[in-house]
Amino acid sequence: MAGHSVGNHRAAAQAPPRLTDDGSMLSLPFLALILLAAAEIYVIIVIAHLIGVAWTVAALIASTLAGLWLVRNQGRRAWQALREVVQSGVLPDRELGDAALIFAGGALIAFPGFVTDALGLVTVAPLTRPLVRRMLGAIILRMGRAAGPRMGPAAGPRMGRSGRDEADEKSLGKTIQGEVLRESDTSPGE
Repeated sequence: MAGHSVGNHRAAAQAPPRLTDDGSMLSLPFLALILLAAAEIYVIIVIAHLIGVAWTVAALIASTLAGLWLVRNQGRRAWQALREVVQSGVLPDRELGDAALIFAGGALIAFPGFVTDALGLVTVAPLTRPLVRRMLGAIILRMGRAAGPRMGPAAGPRMGRSGRDEADEKSLGKTIQGEVLRESDTSPGE
């Protein structure tokens, strides 16, 4: 058995599966992270040249502490609003969006740097958060619509206005209003 080759070992190794059609989306988060780090370093260096290293470090600490205080304050308000809406029985879409933005903004603010603090502040501040929520909602909706045709039949049937599959609606033709009675609904003497 020692001298016999069992097979071609090179054929057994396969290329890893691709997660996207062209592979471009795999490198996008990595590229964004590198660009963010480069922007943070650049801004910190520029500010350090303008005001000095000690003041830059103090500004980084102060902006992080102030941002975390804002996150705590807005997080409490968002949590209270979410609880009230859930207790009322209404779908908490806006409140869930606010809570997610505050959480993401808190993560950005906790990360040291002026660029991430600015981005976090925009997502946490009550004046700018609704605008960010609408923009992200539009982006997510557009991405969902674009992904719909690529997902194929696994994404499920497209529903028409009546809640039926669009293909069924087209094949049904004319709709006749009526009432359905089951045998169990009528007693034998009726």
